[in-house]
Amino acid sequence: MGHPVIDLIRHRALSGSAPGARADAARLGLCVEGGAMRGVVSAGMVAGIEQLGLLRVFDVVIGCSAGAANAAYLVGGRATAGATIYYTKINNRSFIDAARPLRRRPVVDLGFLVDDVMRRQEPLDTGAILCSPVPLVIVASNIDSGQSEALTDFVDGDDVLGALRASAAMPILAGAPWPHRDGRYWDGSLTEPVPLPTAARLGCTHVLALLTRPAGVGRPDLSLFQRHVILPRVRRVSTALGDRFERQREEYSRAMTQLDADCGSVRVLPLRPSGPAVRNLERRRAVLEDGARQGISAVFSAFVGICDASLAPTEQRG
Repeated sequence: MGHPVIDLIRHRALSGSAPGARADAARLGLCVEGGAMRGVVSAGMVAGIEQLGLLRVFDVVIGCSAGAANAAYLVGGRATAGATIYYTKINNRSFIDAARPLRRRPVVDLGFLVDDVMRRQEPLDTGAILCSPVPLVIVASNIDSGQSEALTDFVDGDDVLGALRASAAMPILAGAPWPHRDGRYWDGSLTEPVPLPTAARLGCTHVLALLTRPAGVGRPDLSLFQRHVILPRVRRVSTALGDRFERQREEYSRAMTQLDADCGSVRVLPLRPSGPAVRNLERRRAVLEDGARQGISAVFSAFVGICDASLAPTEQRG
């Protein structure tokens, strides 16, 4: 017997089911994990989904942090091109520069990513996102509430890009909380590293979760720098998010255990890369390209036979 999520995807893919005109009562969500440069893995996964023509089987696409950007490129119809960003556009000092704090600037320059790369170098089609029958939901961590917040119902392209920047704003490393709409936000992975709670709140009965760490690899313990430099600064801004930052390893481990148990009301199928794991601030092109290949291969392996799988899993098209 197959997994309920695979069975649902197969049925919808083969029957030609379309968003807004389903013959079943299920609500299928796609949850995309990020993790800064480790997001190249889920970028490869959404590229695989795009190449297999599977976006239409989902009822909602939800992403946080780098996973939100990957989700946006998928909904916007450019996931394969979006995956190349990691190893052709942002694996450099324009995006990540450990010496920038000496000039009182953040290590990670999200302005470069959003305003240069996503607007000009490898444009995100925000118009396609705004009119997509499959809605995009971006999860960010609200500074004032200390909780995750689902950003959706976008009014224009600037609203989409602002939400993406809010969701990817790594505490301290990417600077101060990012103001968007009426709130201030830090990285969505602080409160929902994998946005399954948001999927449940949105009524999803089935979820395909795209994960960026291999099986058995969790979040590491806080480094000395994180514990003694970043954590106190996060706490000064938000006690609640400081607590979440300190507990992130334990919370992630608990979430993975629950996800693998698949015993809740939402049926979840996790997809993982084969490994090795990609570091959060990785810049080596060969490592990033391998991460993307791992992601594409995981999708093709899971869905071979469901639809046309004649494309080579390692192929990237810009």
